[in-house]
Amino acid sequence: MEEDVERNRTLRLATSSALQTPTGQPCRGNVRTIRDGNNLLVLNCLREHEPIASIDIARKLHMEPATVCKVIRRLSEAGFVRGGDVGQAGPRGGRRPRLLHLEERARLIIGIDMGCPGGRGIVMDLGGKVLHRVSEGAVPDPAEGVLSIVGQLLARLSRKEREKVAGVGIGALDAVYEAGVMLAPGGRVPIAEMVARRFGVEAFVDENTNAFAMAEKHFGFSHGASSFLCLWYRHGVGHALVIDGKLFRGAHNSFGETRHYALPSRAENRPEDPLGTVEVRPQAITAIAARLGQGAGPFLAAALQREPRERPEEVIAAVAQGIQAQDAATMKAVDEVARAMSVSISLLADLLDPEVLIIGGPLTQWGTPMLELLRRYVGELADRTATRPGPARLEFTRLGDDVIALGGAALVMERLFEGVGITVAP
Repeated sequence: MEEDVERNRTLRLATSSALQTPTGQPCRGNVRTIRDGNNLLVLNCLREHEPIASIDIARKLHMEPATVCKVIRRLSEAGFVRGGDVGQAGPRGGRRPRLLHLEERARLIIGIDMGCPGGRGIVMDLGGKVLHRVSEGAVPDPAEGVLSIVGQLLARLSRKEREKVAGVGIGALDAVYEAGVMLAPGGRVPIAEMVARRFGVEAFVDENTNAFAMAEKHFGFSHGASSFLCLWYRHGVGHALVIDGKLFRGAHNSFGETRHYALPSRAENRPEDPLGTVEVRPQAITAIAARLGQGAGPFLAAALQREPRERPEEVIAAVAQGIQAQDAATMKAVDEVARAMSVSISLLADLLDPEVLIIGGPLTQWGTPMLELLRRYVGELADRTATRPGPARLEFTRLGDDVIALGGAALVMERLFEGVGITVAP
C-alpha cells in the first residue's frame, strides 16, 4: 500500500515548479524539465483531441514522432493513456494507427459547493462524469460542512479509488484563492490547510462565481471559447471573466464582486415615482410586487411572503411557478426585471466583447421565458459596429445544481493539466 501511495504522489508532482525558478522565472532547460514539459504538452493535446493517433499528436505539437512515442509510453505506464480503435491509414497507405484516449479514471477529483444553502459535493473523473454526490442540510459552520462532505465522499470510495484522488476544489461565497481561505463571519478560515491536514489531499478554494466560470470553461457552453463572461445572480451579482482561456482576477483578486446595484427602471412612468429604479437582481421582483399591491396576483403575493435576502431561492421559486402558469402579473414583473438586467448585461457585452455570456444562479429557474426576454432586450441595446454586427451570444447555464461543485473540481483540473501537470518516472 505504501508503495502505491508513493507512486501516486510521484505522479502528482508539479511541472510548474520544474519549469520555473523560485522567483517565477523560466529556468534553463535540462533533461528533467524538457521531459516534464513534454508530458504536459502531450497529455493536454490528448485531452483536447481524443481519440487521436500519436503521429497526429506529433504534428499538432511540432514534435518528433519518436519523442511522442516515448511520452505516450510513460503516460500509459502511469495509467493516463489507453488504446482504442484503429484509425485510418495515411494518404500513402501503410499501417493503420492505433487511436489513443485519455484514461478518465486515472484520477478522481472532489468538488464542493458551499455557495448554496447547506452544501453539496461530488466525485468526478477526468472526463467530467459525476460518480458520487452528497448534500448537507443547513450548515452553521462552513468549514465543518466542507470537512463533513469530503469525509462522506471519501467513505464511498474504495481504497484504490481514494489513492487516485488528485485534490479537492471548493467554491465558496467568499474566498481568497491564493491564500486557500474562506471568508466566514468569524474571520478567515484556512480551509485548504484543514482539508490537507485531515485527509492528506491537496485542496483549493475560490469564490463561487469564479468556480462557475471554471465549470463552464471545461464542461459548459463556453467549452472551446477563448473569452467569455459569467454572471451569477443570487444575493447580489457576481461576475467572472475569462480572457484567452485564463480567469481574470483583478489587481486585488476581487474582480466582479459588485454585490448589487440599481438602475433606472424602463417600466411605464408612474406619477408617484417618475424616475423609479429597480435592483439588478431577481429578488427585486419583491419590490415590484409590493408596488403592484392588490394587482400582484397569487404568485407574486407568495413571493412577498419569502425573505429575499436570506432565502432568495424561495422568492425565485415562487415566481417560477407564476411563469409556468403564465400569470399576467408575474410576467409583467418579470419583464421589468429583465429590462433592468438587460441594461447592465448589454453594457458589459459592449465593454468586454466576450464570445458568450453565461448566466447562472437560482434565476435560471425562470427558464426559457426569462432567457428570451433578456436576449430580446440585450439585442435592442447592443452596440453594432462593422466588426461586431450583432449582440453577444447569451445563455443560461445547462450544468444544473452541480455547477459550482463542478467548478470546484475544475480548479483541481486546472492545476493538474495546466498549472501543475504530471511528472512520471523516466
